Amino acid sequence: MGFIAGCLPYLSESQYLTTETKFSLFAPFGMVAIACLVICGFQNRYEAKIEMFLGALSSLLFSLLPQLLFFVWFVPVILIWVRESIFVWRKSYPAFRIGVWIGLGAASGVYMGGIFAFNVV
Repeated sequence: MGFIAGCLPYLSESQYLTTETKFSLFAPFGMVAIACLVICGFQNRYEAKIEMFLGALSSLLFSLLPQLLFFVWFVPVILIWVRESIFVWRKSYPAFRIGVWIGLGAASGVYMGGIFAFNVV
């Protein structure tokens, strides 16, 4: 979902998805936040749903807000997500940490989709 959301500003002519400013990240991040909410809704326990979504939302904010100030912030976000992807399957992490992993993956997809669409379109 993140990759597709990252490509949308380059493929559509919507006023909400303009690519002229660095604030064009708000719409793709909003879409992946909704997708993370849906993914977190698949949990069995109600407490785990809330905890997982808070983890995903906090990692999305961690990924978006510094990007508005620092152009290359996407590099540490992608590297942190790759590191988390290596270790998340080896242990049993709490729901918040799984949510952080989901949010970082969604943000990495937005960044990689934006880079891909910028170079292809």
